This record gives sequence, C-alpha cells and structure tokens, in this order.
Amino acid sequence: MKSKLKRLIVALAMMSLTASPALAVRVQPMAYDLTPTGSGASKDLRVENTGDKPMPVELKVERRQILPDGSEKRIPAEDDFLIFPPQGIVPPNGFQTFRVQYVGDPAIKKTVLYVVTVVQLPIDTSGEKSTGVQFLFNMGTLAAVSPDGARPQLEIMDVKPAVTAAKLRIEVKNSGNGYARLRNGVWTLTGGDGKVETLEGEALSNALAQPLIEPETSRIIELPVSAAFVRAGAKASFSLQTAAK
Repeated sequence: MKSKLKRLIVALAMMSLTASPALAVRVQPMAYDLTPTGSGASKDLRVENTGDKPMPVELKVERRQILPDGSEKRIPAEDDFLIFPPQGIVPPNGFQTFRVQYVGDPAIKKTVLYVVTVVQLPIDTSGEKSTGVQFLFNMGTLAAVSPDGARPQLEIMDVKPAVTAAKLRIEVKNSGNGYARLRNGVWTLTGGDGKVETLEGEALSNALAQPLIEPETSRIIELPVSAAFVRAGAKASFSLQTAAK
C-alpha cells in the first residue's frame, strides 16, 4: 500500500511540473430520452470549450448494460446511431453542436440504454516550447431509447441486513418495459420493530452511486439506516416519481 501511494505521489508531482494546461469541456444535456423513430429520435448535444485553445473531439456510442450489482458492461454500438459531425474542433471559449440520431431497430419492445461519449483528442504540441502530459476529457451522456408508452414496474423481492453495519440489502426487480432511476422518489424502510425511516433527496442520491435499473432486470442495492434501526425482519417500499429524469 505504501509503495503504491509513493508511486502515485511521484506521478502527480511529475504531472504538476510538465503538464500543459488542461482544457475544460462541458456537455449539455447529460441525459436525454429518445424515441425509436420520428422527430424524437434525435438530439442536439452542445459541447463547450472553456479553455483558451482549440479542442478537437469525437463522439462514440456504446450500449450500456447495468448489471445486478450496479456495475456496467459497455458494448460498441456505432451502427445504432448517426452522429453529425462525428468529429469537430470546438473553438476556444466557444461551442459546437453535434446531432445524435438513433437509427437502430425501430421496433424495440423495451428501453435500451446507450452512452454517447464526447472524447477529447490529443493536440499536437510539437511546435510549442513547453511539452508534457496532456489531460484529456471523456464526457459520457446517457441516451435512453424507449418505445411509446414504456413504463417501469418495480417490485421489492427481498430485504435483509447487509454485511455492512447500518445498511439494508435490497433486491429490486423491474418487470416493466421502461427503465427507472432508483433515487427518483422516496424509499420507506420499516424496521423489524415497526419503526419507519425514509430516504430521499440528496441523502438518497449519495447512497446510490448507480441508480439505473433496466427493464426486465433486477438490481441489488444497499441503503443506509440509523444505528437504532432494527434490520432483522425489515421491509422496504419505493414510491417512484416517474416524471423525474
């Protein structure tokens, strides 16, 4: 552990001495819903460059699969989207708009999640006096493609004490055809003694690093409770705010 920490400190020190100034990028929107066909199948992404140098970028698309433990699996999915332009140079203190359009299966039966990532490309600094490490940004945006009327249908399958103290291990199943965010709403946690605690807002957001649950999948999450909460025999329910994104 000490050797790893030492190497990290040395690496950071070298970067602080040799790195060229980092370019900052902002992307809006960061999450958006698309339809399989029609005018709702496309979205304009605004990529801003707050730095003082031109910023070359390209956009790439991946299928985003959320696994039961909240980890992700990403699969290249360039054929499912048309990006125009696929690459660009964002001017200093300026912006460029990129059109993202779904061109995949028009007859999907459930929501499919994608990540459209704005990738900052390296700049040729061979003609500059100062050279060194370049800090490059990857900004991923969430694109959810859903058929008309897609809705999540959530069910709590199991509640038990987590291995970690003062936490509940909860299994959630989504049998609907739409995705959901498990922090868009209120969790009601009832202890084995009948006492109730609720979790929502910022506290819930902090508790769930990965809030997404895809259609026809299950998630295992852990939610915090107070030290006095009786975890044995506990129950949980979730009131989803479907309008929130």
